[in-house]
Amino acid sequence: MLKRTTSWGLSLGVSSTLLMTTVFASVGGESLTSVVYAAEKTLSEKEAIALAQKQLKILGEYKLRDAEFVDGIEMLWGKSIWYTSWNKENGGSLGVQQDATSGEIWKYEYIGEERDLDANQKKLTEDQAFQVATQFLKQVATEEERSRLSKPNEYPDSDIFYTRAKRGIDVNFTRIENGIPFLENGFRLIVGNDGEVIHFERRWSEGKFPDASKVIEITEADKKWDEGAFPSFFYKDMSSRVRIEPESYQLVYDFQRIDPQVVDAITGKMLDSYGQFAKERKIEPLGKTIPPATTERKLITKDEAQKIAEQHIKKLPGIYSLNGKINESGSGSDKKSWLFEYVLQTGDGKKSDTVHIIIDDSGCFVYFGLNAKIRFKEASKKIEKGITWSEAQESARKFVQTFYSDQSGIIYAVDYVPSEERIKEIWEIDEPYAIEFGYLINGVPTGDDRFFQVDVDAETGEVVEVYNYEYSEGPSSDSSLPPTNEVGIDLKMAKKVMKENKKLMLTYFQPKVEGSYGREKMLEHPLLVYRYVGEKGLVKADGKWHSFTKERKQ
Repeated sequence: MLKRTTSWGLSLGVSSTLLMTTVFASVGGESLTSVVYAAEKTLSEKEAIALAQKQLKILGEYKLRDAEFVDGIEMLWGKSIWYTSWNKENGGSLGVQQDATSGEIWKYEYIGEERDLDANQKKLTEDQAFQVATQFLKQVATEEERSRLSKPNEYPDSDIFYTRAKRGIDVNFTRIENGIPFLENGFRLIVGNDGEVIHFERRWSEGKFPDASKVIEITEADKKWDEGAFPSFFYKDMSSRVRIEPESYQLVYDFQRIDPQVVDAITGKMLDSYGQFAKERKIEPLGKTIPPATTERKLITKDEAQKIAEQHIKKLPGIYSLNGKINESGSGSDKKSWLFEYVLQTGDGKKSDTVHIIIDDSGCFVYFGLNAKIRFKEASKKIEKGITWSEAQESARKFVQTFYSDQSGIIYAVDYVPSEERIKEIWEIDEPYAIEFGYLINGVPTGDDRFFQVDVDAETGEVVEVYNYEYSEGPSSDSSLPPTNEVGIDLKMAKKVMKENKKLMLTYFQPKVEGSYGREKMLEHPLLVYRYVGEKGLVKADGKWHSFTKERKQ
């Protein structure tokens, strides 16, 4: 059974009103090894709380607000956890994630605004932040784990929080195995400017390591990368805020999820961010019809939205009638949308299909749902005989070509095939195939962040759900974007700029892969790859390097 959790249960945060001296209190003379033990059973709520208090003495100043057990299927690392949240009177709150069997602290974070420095206090230096982070690790990591770590910030964080609003200094300790850095493993901390640890995260794989004695030479890997790496050229939203701002879109070269970007150190094949074999992607529009460019979108009424919905429902075989249910969402300055429920007229008393269509106040067809299939089901059947991924792609393609016929020239199908393991998982839990589509502007894609999804039943091949809120939330018009004729470099030059700002290295690599119902999870066993390592960044269309790492520090 799949268990849904509250959103705060997976997004931890804590306040920063604590004193640094109390954060680093000892654990009663005991080493962490005696506090965190290998348990064969799931800890009770009481046991988890007691272990958290032993490792983090600061919890003594807080009152427990609530605790929640979260099944491992919900978590990135596949581990079940206890999540506890704590409040302090007039002092904010904090959250803790613990391994549900060992009691290890996996995440610890303040919720709230960072305390302003007093007039006599100086802003923390990077060296001071390193000392604070090193001392904190003694409370939450074993001596054996700490012995396998790099120096602070010796290697770049593979998943830096360059969009975080948290102020402070990032400190990253990278795990080293067999003398090889493991960029996705180690400990990540943020030390606030007032000297307090405001974020801690453990990343530690227990998977089997590949044999490092069988790797190809670095010179051969460099040649493979030159020949087989293909960063995408696309419009990227460079804003670090959640709100979409059209003027923030820029033309860039960067690696997206399914682009060939790292070299398998044993086979020499190019891999994508999922660790799967990858080659240059083909991006072709589904048709030739391009909607007229507009500088602004006219807002429509509910009656106008209903007329649009009726036009769409007629594209389905059979006769559907409105079921009398029209739900409106959004009010005031919020974006409005209307949900219309239609029922298929069978005439023979048999169970009929129910279709939900949502039209937003820009007139965009943003949602389609057939028979309200529940995405998180308490019980599911195993698919014994289903359709292939390519058959699902074709079903989704026909649907999009039919319902978005006026946009066929600006929509393309994402050229992606999941792993055999992922397909097997889909059949095991009767999950739909999620087929993705992207948008083009002047023939150029808009990037991973603007894909929309078409869910196809893996057994019947029917399109059961469509989520497309991207079209109406992107740039307001083509004129608000930089034109492609201003591009100063080509793919070859973009790769040269990347290489100038990074260094080719042999590293362990643990990709995030697609899990059930859109959840990300870590690949069980790490890979051994050659990849260009350095600060997080991309190449702008004028050939200049844009560093997200430096942006994060500003």
